[in-house]
Amino acid sequence: MNTNFQNINTNNNNLSGENSMSTIQQLFNEFINQGGNPKVTEFKKHLDSLISNDIKPLCTRSGKTGDNWKSDLKAQFGGRGAKWVFVSLAEVEPTLQVFENNNIDCSEYRKNTQKLGKAWIRFSGPRTNNGENCAAFEVRTEGSTIDHPKQLHYIPVSLLEGNIEEIGSTPKALKLEEDSAPMPKVSKIKKEKPVVSEKKENNIKALADEINEELQNEDEVIELNEPPQSDDPSEWEAFLAAEGLIDPDMEEFVDFDDDL
Repeated sequence: MNTNFQNINTNNNNLSGENSMSTIQQLFNEFINQGGNPKVTEFKKHLDSLISNDIKPLCTRSGKTGDNWKSDLKAQFGGRGAKWVFVSLAEVEPTLQVFENNNIDCSEYRKNTQKLGKAWIRFSGPRTNNGENCAAFEVRTEGSTIDHPKQLHYIPVSLLEGNIEEIGSTPKALKLEEDSAPMPKVSKIKKEKPVVSEKKENNIKALADEINEELQNEDEVIELNEPPQSDDPSEWEAFLAAEGLIDPDMEEFVDFDDDL
């Protein structure tokens, strides 16, 4: 039993109850003529078979089969680091102008991409733009680590090849943005010891030796001669003179005292 619905005229969408009944009767009569068992359950199985074999393919042709491009696109940009791609500055420029017309600041993104000579964008997903199948990419003008789901740049699927370059990493990991650039290392200035001339060093050493010698002499105990045991002035005068305790200028005063 291989009855095809296309052999039945179903172009009229406003069939009356009688016509609809007539159509079902035609199907039933064909089912019987082909040796079918005249039972409701058997006829329902026949109808299910027709729906599965002849109608279902017509319904799915524009469904999952038509969405294969989306699955292929997701697979193309799947995997670690595969979502980031490079494009030319000219490619992304029209989109940046649209952003700026909507008061979106693109100055930092422009500066960093112009410095490199190309722009980086991140795959967001398959989209239909102006009736065309496209790959949508985020343009992260405020930093590559911040999501920008509404800032999209569209590239038609048919134009992807030749217009994108795989990065295989992320802008942050590659230090493409100014905020991620390493700070320059500041070399430490070594403090050099002052250079002392040999002559000055010798003078300092001699002065240090002299001071040490004086300190040693101060530590020595001054030993005095045994003083006289008598009250004879001449003996005391001789003792004091020997010890260096008489000032020569005082001799006249002593003589004057003797006279008194």
